[in-house]
Amino acid sequence: MGPLWPLRGRIAAGWVTLLIIAGPVAPPGVEGCDGCGTVQGTVTVEQAAVRTEGPKNDLDVVVFLNRVDGEDPPPTSARAEMDQRGLVFIPHVLAIQQGTTVTFLNNDNDEHNVYFLDDRTGETLDIGTWGQGVAVDHTFEQAGTIITLCKLHLEMAAYIVVVNGPWFIQITLDPSSRRGEFAIENAPPGDYELTVWHKKLKQKGGPARITVHQGATVKVETVITKTKYAKASG
Repeated sequence: MGPLWPLRGRIAAGWVTLLIIAGPVAPPGVEGCDGCGTVQGTVTVEQAAVRTEGPKNDLDVVVFLNRVDGEDPPPTSARAEMDQRGLVFIPHVLAIQQGTTVTFLNNDNDEHNVYFLDDRTGETLDIGTWGQGVAVDHTFEQAGTIITLCKLHLEMAAYIVVVNGPWFIQITLDPSSRRGEFAIENAPPGDYELTVWHKKLKQKGGPARITVHQGATVKVETVITKTKYAKASG
């Protein structure tokens, strides 16, 4: 099928940059504004088991806001990185705003391939195969969840969560409590839908409708669970 994402490529050699993500990850370039509010809350796993160990564990969660009472924000010009080391994509989950350019690295001795699978439509895009010391850029111009794979090593997989606005955060659930806390700052007053993304579990009751008031903090408690339980509200 045809690619969903127009390719903007850049290939370079000689880099030694690595990206390591730990703890909550807020989007780059979100500036404070007078009168903006904060959305604060928790994400809790219910009626589901999650894998807590290994590089492809189930602890990554992305929380984001979509504005519902105004125009969508313009795409960003931010940059991010995803590496391949030890036959693993690092990070396993990468949250970015629409318009972000991601540099795909290869710090392995093996050749690697990168191709994308759109989780919603099933469309694919192969951006190439390259060896150690080469980096390839790709700009993500549409919101959605993109499963990132390597055709040469079928066990490799990662997730790129592309959101349409700058109001998002990536958190790591506590392995013991299966619970995490988040705070999304600098949200202009208005109406939003708050969505919680997890690679296996769904947000119970679907996206939560919230209103951000000038200078105020909105508190939201959310639950993620198996699909068969997620449709139940409350």
